[in-house]
Amino acid sequence: MRIFYLIITLASLSFESFCQDYPPKDMAALQALPVTFQRCWNDHNMDSMGTMLTEDVDFINVAGTWFKGKTATVNDHKDSHSMMFKNSVLSTDSVNIRYVKSDLAIIHVGWGIKGDLDPDGTPRTPRHGIFTWVAIKNKGRWLLLAVSNVNIRAKASQQIPPSGSTP
Repeated sequence: MRIFYLIITLASLSFESFCQDYPPKDMAALQALPVTFQRCWNDHNMDSMGTMLTEDVDFINVAGTWFKGKTATVNDHKDSHSMMFKNSVLSTDSVNIRYVKSDLAIIHVGWGIKGDLDPDGTPRTPRHGIFTWVAIKNKGRWLLLAVSNVNIRAKASQQIPPSGSTP
């Protein structure tokens, strides 16, 4: 009978550890990333945004341009925030976090933007899009290793899962 209880106890411990919630400290740090990004964007402080990126980040912007590395990414954002995005305001519509393992997460961030301009200076219509971020934990800190950004067309916006859900 003792062996039976021992097996049940061990099995429940294994199941419990498998089904535990993600560490609260990690989830809080991951949930803070979109908030920090939005603040950096709206303050037009691209140096601060750069502190969220790994040195070797791959960043694909909404136009499909692929920037390799933090320096190239920050420099492009500084240029665009001195012109096209100078008066832009970014808002976060949704955040979905997939905690893959203890040092890896995928985050989908739905966003809206207004106040930005086309390259010729024409005001853009407010729009929405989705970031896909790959975040890694490096020396206890969550950083963005890869970023991809797309605009959402009107029909596609009906298919975005609600904040907090996992597809």
